[in-house]
Amino acid sequence: MRKIKEPPEIADIVRYFMPDANDEELKEATINFRDYLAVLYRIFLRLEAEGRLDEIRDFPDNNDKVNEYKPD
Repeated sequence: MRKIKEPPEIADIVRYFMPDANDEELKEATINFRDYLAVLYRIFLRLEAEGRLDEIRDFPDNNDKVNEYKPD
């Protein structure tokens, strides 16, 4: 059976977006990021259980094109 690894103390994505942060700032940002993801996941599960995921769907149809963002 595969052993589940513990999550890293500092998420790589947090370190990427906060390259100049000290260790304490990185730890706090990682905790905040994980909490944020947990809230999003709970929202997703609730919408899925209620059959309401299609209400928030914002994907283009097959014939539609996604507009590319072009800054001025």
